Amino acid sequence: AQPVVATLNGQPSQVVANAAIVPAGSPSGGVDVFNEGPATTDVILDLNGYFATPKGLKFYPLTPCRLVDTRGTAGGFNGISPFSGPSIAAGATITIPVQLTAEAGANTAPAPCGTIPSSAQAYSLNLTVVPQAGGPVNYVSLWPAGETQPVVSTLNDGSGEVVANAAIVPAGSGSGGISVYNAGPAATDVVIDMNGYFGP
Repeated sequence: AQPVVATLNGQPSQVVANAAIVPAGSPSGGVDVFNEGPATTDVILDLNGYFATPKGLKFYPLTPCRLVDTRGTAGGFNGISPFSGPSIAAGATITIPVQLTAEAGANTAPAPCGTIPSSAQAYSLNLTVVPQAGGPVNYVSLWPAGETQPVVSTLNDGSGEVVANAAIVPAGSGSGGISVYNAGPAATDVVIDMNGYFGP
C-alpha cells in the first residue's frame, strides 16, 4: 500500500533531487513512484547499489564529522587542502582522499574524520553546496576517484540556493578518494559530512 510520506518535496518549477533507500517490491523488485501534483512531472532514478543477504557489507556508524569544507577558515573549518578547498569552478572536478592517515594527521586537531580503515568500501555522506554569488549550480556529482565520471547528479541546484542531499559513495582509488564535479555555471563551495562507512 502507498505510504503517507514524502520522499522529495519540490517548489514550483524547481529541479530537485533526494537520496532514498527503498525496499524491493513486486514484481521483479520494482518500486512505485507517486506524483502528488498539481503539475505533471518527469522523474530520473539513478541506482548506486543494493542490500542483499546473506553476503554483504556492514554499516559502521561514525559520530558525524565534517570531512570537507572548501570555504576553509571562512566556514569555520580548520582542515588543510584538499579538505579545505579550493572552491570548485564551473565544469571542474576536485578529488578528496578519505583514508589517507598522513593527510588527516597533518591537520590541526581534530582531523576531519580521523582514520577511516582501508577496508571501507563505501561512505555514507551528506553533501551541501554553497554557490558563490548566489549563482545557479545545475548539478553536482560524487563518484569513486579513479573511475569514469558517471552521467548522474547527486544534487541539483538551479536556483543558486544552499541545498543538501545524502549520498552513499563507493571508495575510490588513491586512499579511498571521492571525486566531486560542479556542472556550473556558477562556481561553488561544497561541504561534505560523513556519518559512517560500509565494510566487511
